[in-house]
Amino acid sequence: MSTIVRYNLMNQKGYTPYCGDEICKPREYSPMKRQRWPRTEFDGSQFVCPKCNWKSAFPSEFIEDYKLKWNKD
Repeated sequence: MSTIVRYNLMNQKGYTPYCGDEICKPREYSPMKRQRWPRTEFDGSQFVCPKCNWKSAFPSEFIEDYKLKWNKD
């Protein structure tokens, strides 16, 4: 993941990365839909796409720092 994503995760409460799968099949393009690239959800160990189940691969040390920063268990 890029440095800007890590920065945002550690400095913007509630921030989650976009899905990282280039072919997230449930994505639909429509000018009326803003969720073409869905945001992930934190599952306690990584960030997961709710549409295609793509999972981030942050190092465990970074995830531990993230959990401490935002009081995630």
